[in-house]
Order: sequence, then C-alpha cells, then structure tokens
Amino acid sequence: MDGIHDMGGMHGFGPVEAEPDEPVFHEPWESRVLGLSLVAAANGLIRGSGRSRIEAMRPVDYLAASYYERWAHSLETRLIESGTLSRDEIDTRAASGETTPTRSAATSPDMVALVPRFLNSPQATSGTPAAGRFVPGDSVTVRRMAPASHHRCPRYLRGVTGTVTAVPGAWPAAGEQEPEAVYTVRFANADLWGDDAEPGTLYIDLWERYLE
Repeated sequence: MDGIHDMGGMHGFGPVEAEPDEPVFHEPWESRVLGLSLVAAANGLIRGSGRSRIEAMRPVDYLAASYYERWAHSLETRLIESGTLSRDEIDTRAASGETTPTRSAATSPDMVALVPRFLNSPQATSGTPAAGRFVPGDSVTVRRMAPASHHRCPRYLRGVTGTVTAVPGAWPAAGEQEPEAVYTVRFANADLWGDDAEPGTLYIDLWERYLE
C-alpha cells in the first residue's frame, strides 16, 4: 500500500547509510526468526504473504522496528492466523523468560536441515506461462497510481518509461487468484533519479497491471 511501509523514493528520510562490513545478522535471534519463517513455511504452518502482514503494522510501530523485528511480527501474525499458535500461547512463552527454544516436530533436526537446503539449492520457477500484452523490446511506462491495498510497485517507478527485457512468467497479483503476466523491465538510473544519478540501470519485475 502507499504508506510509510513503502519508503522508496520518499523525501525527508536522508540517505541510506551503508554499514561497513555489515554482518548477516546483528543478533542471534535474527537468524532464528529467518530460520523459523522458512521452516514454518516449508511445514505448512503459515500461509499468505509476509509482506502484507508487515504493511498492516501501525506506522509508528513500523518505523520503530528493525528489519527482523518486522519479520518476527509477520511470523507471529501468520502463525496465529493459521491456527498454529494462539496469541495467549505466544505471550505466555514470552512472559516465561525461557530462552531455550521449545522443541516440536516443526523444529526437529530434519525440518531445520531444510533451511540451508532451501537457501543453497536452485529453485524452480513457481510461475506459469504468460500470454501478455508486451514482449521483450517493448517500451512501457509505469502507470501513475495510488493503490490502497498491498502491491509490489515502488512509487519511484511511477510515470517512468523503461524497456521490457524478459517475460519470466505469470503469477497472481496481490489479492488475486488468476495468474497475470510479469515483466522484467530495465530503467536507466538517470530516468529514475535525475541526471546526477550514478551511471547504470535498474531491472525490476512488474505485473502487467502496472504498465501501459
């Protein structure tokens, strides 16, 4: 949705400060949140988009949360929605102060072993063949729009013209059931951020509904 959760292209937040030699995880709990999310998804314990749950956070909570705190919020929300855990069960475990993870079938060695296999093995595309309006080489312009619900079109792309370079397949757009063509579109950095932008191009996948 167009809100504080989509900060790309918004003014007033300053530059992105890169942390030299930034570690993959700043705290041990961050790696556990990632691992639990992957294991829970692989074991069918959560459903739906994690990003849409993050976008449902109150703006004040979103801005105060770190990256993996947002992941933890999304994981808890989906565990509750799927009936895997209740809010009371989560609160009780947190209030107990127990730091040793509770062992269950979902966190068995076999399930935990799925994580590195999932991250390191080639993944087959989940898309279906697409019959869309555009083909590689076509010039397309991202529509100017203000979606009120979850979407995957950064605001800094809107109104900018790029070139279709590939049609990787079709997937249902957010909140939809039927697959829709997705296009890989190339944009010149100068067209996105002005003549003083770093030389280069940006490639991004966009649903057909975002393009004209």
